[in-house]
Amino acid sequence: MTFSTANQRSIGNDLGSVHQSNVMTSLNHRLAVAKANHTQRLVSALEREYEQLTTLAQPVSVVTQLEKLWMRFATTLSDWSMVHIERTVASSGQHSWYASTPHSGQAVVTHSESDMNQWIRTHYWNQ
Repeated sequence: MTFSTANQRSIGNDLGSVHQSNVMTSLNHRLAVAKANHTQRLVSALEREYEQLTTLAQPVSVVTQLEKLWMRFATTLSDWSMVHIERTVASSGQHSWYASTPHSGQAVVTHSESDMNQWIRTHYWNQ
């Protein structure tokens, strides 16, 4: 017997849906047993697993995938152009400031807030 590519795809799709059905049947059984035994941690874990499986089963359009990719890129680009500032306090109570600009690779550490403000004006706002 010879199978064409179309038949192989059809068989693959059928096997995938049978497998998905078997996984969901098993998951429903495990969830019912966990609920009957009042095992809340296991119930929560199985409910998360159910959400993940049902989310994966839903088809996602190419447009939606591209929109998500674009939003991740835009967020990364936005983060790349921002100044990152941290203030730390030593056990002695002394404050220090750290700032960096990822796009230029410049960074500064200072104990003075006014020095930090000046660095930001000079290196980020170009003033």
